[in-house]
Amino acid sequence: MQVAAVARPTVNRQVVKSQAFFGFGSGGNKSTTVAAAPQYYICVDCGYIYDRGDFKKAPDSYKCPVCKSAKSRFKVYKGAVKGKPSNTGAALQQRFKARQW
Repeated sequence: MQVAAVARPTVNRQVVKSQAFFGFGSGGNKSTTVAAAPQYYICVDCGYIYDRGDFKKAPDSYKCPVCKSAKSRFKVYKGAVKGKPSNTGAALQQRFKARQW
């Protein structure tokens, strides 16, 4: 049994240029990248905000300087921070009451 070859119609294909999403694949154009805002971590027990750099690089033995809670008691702070966060007594109480984590 012999199978006959089927002729396919020719299709004009065009080159598709991919879009860059969120700055990926933009060809290294640094003018479009936006610096990420620092991510702050807050102690859920007292409201203290860790502001000494990258919290993930802090040792596992790190404890809150105010209430001595373990590093596991810190969560990502979702409130707005302008400049360096204030860790005064009044600011701690206000953040603790707002529970923005």
